[in-house]
Amino acid sequence: MFFNKKFNSLEVAREIIKNTGLDENLGILKQKKYEVPTPAKDVLKLVMALSTCNLVQAMKADFIIREITEEERGAITREYVLESFRKQDLIPLSGKEEMEEVRQGVMAIVTELQEFWVGTEDPPGSGPGPRYYCVKEILGRLGGQQNYELHDALFELMYLQYKHYLSFFTKYLES
Repeated sequence: MFFNKKFNSLEVAREIIKNTGLDENLGILKQKKYEVPTPAKDVLKLVMALSTCNLVQAMKADFIIREITEEERGAITREYVLESFRKQDLIPLSGKEEMEEVRQGVMAIVTELQEFWVGTEDPPGSGPGPRYYCVKEILGRLGGQQNYELHDALFELMYLQYKHYLSFFTKYLES
């Protein structure tokens, strides 16, 4: 296992966040002038769940599973969410207890979103794929009007983040 040396999930999470911060994700809603009738904390949960699900799915790549244990991947995910909350400033959270409560809400949504990767009827390579449907689901939960430009921007961001996650772990595991 790669992480037999000193493993620090917080450092891994911080490195991942450098290029995939939550402020960027929340900023797309603002940039696209998306009217969200959902309470701010719920917006935070939903947008964070989208990125977290993306990270969890990326960490299911064979080369990552071979090197990083399930427990370590869970620690990375936990630190990724909590560190994202600490670094973002659009929707402040008032302490560790509230952060943990919101993190648990995020993880519940992540579990629901992962259903898009299970039992799909579309053959591999056809259709828009699970990330597309995750974005569509999150936008539906946010309420508001249909906004194709926002959907496309979030979908593109999810794809770019996924590529970043894989690239990060490739480099990290080689070092």
